Amino acid sequence: MSTPILPTGSYAAQSDSFRINSEAGNYLDARTGKPIKINVDAATGVRVNAETNEPVRYYVDRRTWWVYGGDGWDTIGSAKMEGTELKYRGDNDKWVTFEQKWKVDEGEGEAKMKADDSKTKVEKDNDSKSKTEEGKVKTDEDGSKVK
Repeated sequence: MSTPILPTGSYAAQSDSFRINSEAGNYLDARTGKPIKINVDAATGVRVNAETNEPVRYYVDRRTWWVYGGDGWDTIGSAKMEGTELKYRGDNDKWVTFEQKWKVDEGEGEAKMKADDSKTKVEKDNDSKSKTEEGKVKTDEDGSKVK
């Protein structure tokens, strides 16, 4: 009996995982430190706040205190809770606020983000461009990488 192969670009398993972990309260909004429910589109992988339907750019997994974000949704930092405020490991192992760690400049339908050695720009049409040490990546609104 063979294992079925999911089509490329299918985010169904990831969508289920996010639903389960969101319901368990495992994800925190990186800006507010409050629990967030994240929905993942099973076809595109786009992550949105279940309550506001706004795109989720960063979130914290409170089980590991890892911060996730960027185009690849890789681990991009670590966090800890100080009282009721989330703090992030910054340069020289100092703990800083969200704004100090990730400069976010949001204009009309666009957002520019800078985190340590990477830069990301999200355009009005939800296309994004990222520049890191590894190179440049452009992603269209459905999450497909464009050359």
